[in-house]
Amino acid sequence: MIIEKKGMGSSIGRLVKDPSSLILVLISFAVLCLFVIYPLIYVIALPGATDWTTFFSKSRYGTALLNTVVSSSLSALTATVCGFIYAYSIHYSNIAGKKFFRFIAFLPILAPSVMTGLAFLLLFGRGGMVSQTMKAWFNVELDLYGLPGLWIVQTISYFPLAYMTITGVLRSISPNLEIAAQNLGARGFKLFRTITFKLALPGVINAFLLVAINCFADFGNPKLIGGNYSLLAVEIYGEIINNEPGLASVMGLILVIPALLVFVIQSKLLSKGSYSTITGKPVSGLNRVKTSRKTDIVLFIFNSIMALFILSMFAITILFAFTKNFGRDNTFTLDHIFKIVFNPSSPAVLNSLVLSLISSILAVGFALVLAYVVVRKPFPGKKILDFTAVLPIALPGTFVGLALIVAFSNGPIMLQGSAILIIVAMLLKQMPVGYRGLTASFKQVDKSIEEAATNLGADSRRTLTTIVFPMLQKTIVANFVYAFMKNMNTLSTIVFLITPKWVVAAVSIFNYAETGTYYWAAAVAVGLMGTTLATLGVMKLIFRSKVKIFDF
Repeated sequence: MIIEKKGMGSSIGRLVKDPSSLILVLISFAVLCLFVIYPLIYVIALPGATDWTTFFSKSRYGTALLNTVVSSSLSALTATVCGFIYAYSIHYSNIAGKKFFRFIAFLPILAPSVMTGLAFLLLFGRGGMVSQTMKAWFNVELDLYGLPGLWIVQTISYFPLAYMTITGVLRSISPNLEIAAQNLGARGFKLFRTITFKLALPGVINAFLLVAINCFADFGNPKLIGGNYSLLAVEIYGEIINNEPGLASVMGLILVIPALLVFVIQSKLLSKGSYSTITGKPVSGLNRVKTSRKTDIVLFIFNSIMALFILSMFAITILFAFTKNFGRDNTFTLDHIFKIVFNPSSPAVLNSLVLSLISSILAVGFALVLAYVVVRKPFPGKKILDFTAVLPIALPGTFVGLALIVAFSNGPIMLQGSAILIIVAMLLKQMPVGYRGLTASFKQVDKSIEEAATNLGADSRRTLTTIVFPMLQKTIVANFVYAFMKNMNTLSTIVFLITPKWVVAAVSIFNYAETGTYYWAAAVAVGLMGTTLATLGVMKLIFRSKVKIFDF
């Protein structure tokens, strides 16, 4: 029997004997140290005593912090509730039009969250279509700026994220426990409360976590809709514009605290119970317990209202994009599209496409390397590398962008104003998702396959490219599609990093909306969504069954 030696010395020895693995490990540490650890340390060390004193002495900043917690909590709560009801109606009711409702839930993912704020302005702003109708017909003036409007906008913006998270959990719940409970007398709400909801609780909590993190970091919607209701993300942007990086860093660090608290609360809640439903017992042929006819009617009405909101958001944006000035001059025109989307002097959509493709390829490639070395290769510091790799997903996008701009606008490495910094910011926010997925996939692949390749003379580089990559191709492509869609629509993470040369579509939408040129903002939004759809269509043609994009 051959006993494998363990310990730090033997791990280093094996790593040195495999130069390809050694290079991959060193590159992984170098990249994460440079773009995660270094900016984090820099942003923590940057503020002086004056900056901290200023933050705690001015009630304006304390109010912004309170507003951020209140609005984000309310929006996360309502988005999660709406997402749960919507997903529950898809999986537990007999309502008509389920495929249509799935499609509606997918639509907002194509658009940047700031487009929801734009559509809200076009519908419910002071000059919006609904506001003008209410004033003309009922002499009622709508004023939804501030918390009410922001609450509505963030709920609609992030409800699809909650739905996507919860629907996966509801789909995986085995019907055997629900049928057993029904046989023991549980019916209706009692069955839902004691069995279904408890089993779905991990998905509900994860949905709340993801939505809350996005709401904490949201910049575009609060800036457009918030009015005098100031939030920390907006205040950080103002201090960066005013060249006060120290004070901005203080607020960025404060912004991280609620996000980390959400993670702690999530861990505490999920550690108190067992939610397993896959027990090895046969469940084929069992039909899930469905809701009553009356409940179906209520769920159908709810889903229809959500669908109406989402369709109205897209419809008003398209109308403004393809008319001269909708509501005042409804003449059809393509001028806005050609002037803003296809004009070489205004390449925001093209910039988004190029930067998103590059960043997504790098993010998935780096995630593959990280997952490979962490799961397959023994080396000192593996836990540190693993923690650092997933750290950016716990940080609000606003904070990630802030850390990069303050760290690389001074010092030995100057990247301010370059496309590299935008690509890095996109990579850092999307790479952890791919890393988690690929890590799980690696653990499902027997290590003996790679060992056989090694025994036949293949080094780590060849094993990775000829053995590992083909086996994980579906996971890699799926993560690339996810990263690409998120990068195309991102705003909060890169709003500090853009320059006149490298303006992206989401930032252009925000800039045009803020200056009141709504038809141009709408044109960029339509161009962005069209480009995203076209690119995803090409990916579907290339990879076919290896990726599911339009299967609702």
